[in-house]
Amino acid sequence: MTSHEPDLVERFSESLKAKNRQPATVESYCRDAQDFLRFLEKSHLTLDTVEPQTLLWFRDHLRDASGERENSVRRKVIGVRQFFRFLADDRKILSSPFDMMPIPERDDSLDAGLSESRFKALIQQVSEPGIKNRRDRSLLYLLAYEGLKASEIIDLKWRDLIQSKRTQTLSVPGLKSRTIQLQDATSQALTEYSETFQAWLRHQSPEARERYPWMFVAFKGKELPLVLPRMTRHGLKFMLHELGEKLGFKHLHTETLRHHAMCYQLAIGRGPEDVMVHLGLRRLGNIGKHLAQYRNPT
Repeated sequence: MTSHEPDLVERFSESLKAKNRQPATVESYCRDAQDFLRFLEKSHLTLDTVEPQTLLWFRDHLRDASGERENSVRRKVIGVRQFFRFLADDRKILSSPFDMMPIPERDDSLDAGLSESRFKALIQQVSEPGIKNRRDRSLLYLLAYEGLKASEIIDLKWRDLIQSKRTQTLSVPGLKSRTIQLQDATSQALTEYSETFQAWLRHQSPEARERYPWMFVAFKGKELPLVLPRMTRHGLKFMLHELGEKLGFKHLHTETLRHHAMCYQLAIGRGPEDVMVHLGLRRLGNIGKHLAQYRNPT
């Protein structure tokens, strides 16, 4: 059996939806399945030749070649196991070769994060005018000061930004929807981006303007000739990777900036419960660890 029957991942997606899995889980597991299928293709393997050792090779590939973090590796392994259970249930294979394999242990240690001075160095990289720099500057503040998740950011629309006389608030969409008051630096960055974006939009046709309700657009091409209506998770990931590479920050990702946001919110005097509400969390989790570290620095 080949690894790339065109509808395998699509049918996997439908089976997950039928089990009432959350949309983010469906997207994540399907992405893991696609990554594994690409790995099989590069390794000249097919689905019916996969054995337990293959998952170990894939795990090592994620750690070494792709530089994935331990918890990301763990999540992808779980996604691949789910995919192979689906293949067995769908009679594409006799049985899953991975059910008896242990799942890697979760790493509950704190993300190393980055200091405020290193964050300011990132901001300095996008301090010049221009629609892309102002977009990226806004994204950094939303991630590192407000603690938004990638899925929340790409779903933001301009209508979610609410301006009052003194402050700006943001209606964060998604499963953990909430309204948050923005820090001054975040508000200023969004205001500058909005002004630049609206100036750009006025030069578009009326029909084209209707295609841009989302707050964060995407750019394609070296000279940014194409402006696409909506940023993707991959685009956000690539933007952070590109900025991090310029300053020698390896593996800069959204979770690193979310940990920074936890520390920042605590540092400005917010209590743990307030930080939980601001970040849309149901449990104290890493906030408690950051609080202990903040009170008892080593």
